[in-house]
Amino acid sequence: MFIKFFLLLFSLGLYFINGHQGCFKIIGRLKCPTDEYRHGNVKVILMDKDYLPWETDDEMGYNITDYKGNFEVSGCGEDVGGWNAPDPYLLITHRCPEKGHTVSIARRTKIIYLNQTHLPEVMHIDTALLD
Repeated sequence: MFIKFFLLLFSLGLYFINGHQGCFKIIGRLKCPTDEYRHGNVKVILMDKDYLPWETDDEMGYNITDYKGNFEVSGCGEDVGGWNAPDPYLLITHRCPEKGHTVSIARRTKIIYLNQTHLPEVMHIDTALLD
């Protein structure tokens, strides 16, 4: 009886220790509707959302947009637990002015949630507005 209990605990431990890994590649374009020069040199970070209370979101990769706002970012993430797969999203830090303003003093962030489309498939994002 003790051996069965031990094997059950061991099996459950392996289930929770195992993790899912996922690799992603995203190609897209950003556009600042209020200033045509503010979509270049913008940092685009590929993040993994972690919903467990003791975890923080993980950075999987980042890149900087070119002068036209085009970007390509890729990276891999892994989450603990047999039920838990990486949940990708883009965290974009920019200085695009708000509508009705001509200057943006503070850095602003935009979050774009993504589907779980793993490599070798590539996710393409249509032009995302920085507003």
